[in-house]
Amino acid sequence: MRTFTTLSTVLALAAVACGDNGSSQDPDATVGPDSAQLDAAPDVDAAPPIDAAPPIDAGPFVLPTAFSVPLSATGPDQLQAAVAGPNNTFYAVGYAAATPTGARLVTVVQFSTTGPVPTFGTGGVAVTALEFKGGADELDLAVQSTGKLLVSATVANATNPSDRDVAVVRLDTNGTVDATFGVAGVRVLDLSTAHDNAGTLVGLDGARDLAVGADDAIYLHANSRAAGTTSGGTPRTDTDFTVVKLTANGAQDLTFAGDGMYTLDLQESGATPRGINVLADGTVLATGYANSPGLGSTQPVMYKLTAAGALVPGFATGGVFHDIVLAVQTEIYNVAIHGNQVVTAGYGRASGTQNDWISLRFDATTGARDLGFGGVTGGTVLIDPSGTMVGDNCRNAIALPDGKTALLGSTGSGVPAQDAAFAILDADGRLDTTYGTGVFTLPLGTNGADQFWGGAVSGGNLVLVGYKGAGTTQTETANDDSFGLIIPLR
Repeated sequence: MRTFTTLSTVLALAAVACGDNGSSQDPDATVGPDSAQLDAAPDVDAAPPIDAAPPIDAGPFVLPTAFSVPLSATGPDQLQAAVAGPNNTFYAVGYAAATPTGARLVTVVQFSTTGPVPTFGTGGVAVTALEFKGGADELDLAVQSTGKLLVSATVANATNPSDRDVAVVRLDTNGTVDATFGVAGVRVLDLSTAHDNAGTLVGLDGARDLAVGADDAIYLHANSRAAGTTSGGTPRTDTDFTVVKLTANGAQDLTFAGDGMYTLDLQESGATPRGINVLADGTVLATGYANSPGLGSTQPVMYKLTAAGALVPGFATGGVFHDIVLAVQTEIYNVAIHGNQVVTAGYGRASGTQNDWISLRFDATTGARDLGFGGVTGGTVLIDPSGTMVGDNCRNAIALPDGKTALLGSTGSGVPAQDAAFAILDADGRLDTTYGTGVFTLPLGTNGADQFWGGAVSGGNLVLVGYKGAGTTQTETANDDSFGLIIPLR
């Protein structure tokens, strides 16, 4: 992967400037600063196939070296999500800006274990004209059966630039925008209108995750402002979980939920959608968390929809799991699907002020929790990557062969003490010691605020993507820089 470092001049030319700042703060953070993701969620419903089996006797595990992906020499760039590509390659999506306050353009890279794929974009990098206006976990990508790439992103509203909409853009296999999709290659969806609260817009739309069904239909998980008024008669400003279904070519599928959009409204609570997966039977599993008043704290949400866009009544409680796991806070960012089992990634805490990584396991049919997962009481697997209880954030779960799961995110409560981290769980939910200790912390730079957000499996390798963070103040010489790590599977 060191080949990437030889392309810095070419790749820096790809990012162009025009107006947004490169701040990496996540407005959804509940504890400490949370640098800006993607998630990236796996869009498959089972552990991905392996093109080349790893050796039977792999020997002691040696942690590979993380590599930089220089998308901009003078402005911030991040990778937030990844997916498997053809011929043992990977795609990753993020943004790049030419200057600290320049336009953050949606950018896709394709690479293998030996470096960028030169037939994709320019030297392995495709830069779109779509300006990203979101934060952490608001970029994702998926691949249709034709090999065409779909990218979801939060963008500015056309008539009110302070408001936000969601968009899906499609790329051909060579990285060019596919003009046959949507309108000139882009489908923009205005899910709701933000509320002006004394000069500040609240309840913004936001793209969170993307999945593709067996018929190449497109499912977008997003947040939108709740409709109506509060019990006091004021406009609602809380957000709802929203699933939008598009046809393979980007038209809104009006047969889904009656108008192409399903909305889950939980007790006027602030919803934070995260992952979405289409299961083998055509049902849709979506995750996130909400600070519902009835639960007294932020707690996980997992809900299941029929192919027609209605809650599955036999799943959890009326189609929705939303209950207290750890008293103070519990979140689900994304899940790995292993047949009929769902392994989650997230974080939270039972007490105090510092989060740990949390992984749970559910039955995909009934929504029941496995209270014996990991061999721990209650089936709540807690991981502290730092080993020092400094605050940790788990962002994603990737399904590996043999029922194993990769968890990824960060450790450390904020700038400058925040490093990228990952862990491998075995099929029983315990740390997999065939990968050393099973949990690793990687300082990508010396300034902290490092993150892994996305991951995927291809060709017997696991890739993790994220960035070396530069904190809240971005300059031409110190700004966010994209990073990756390729791990041979064992």
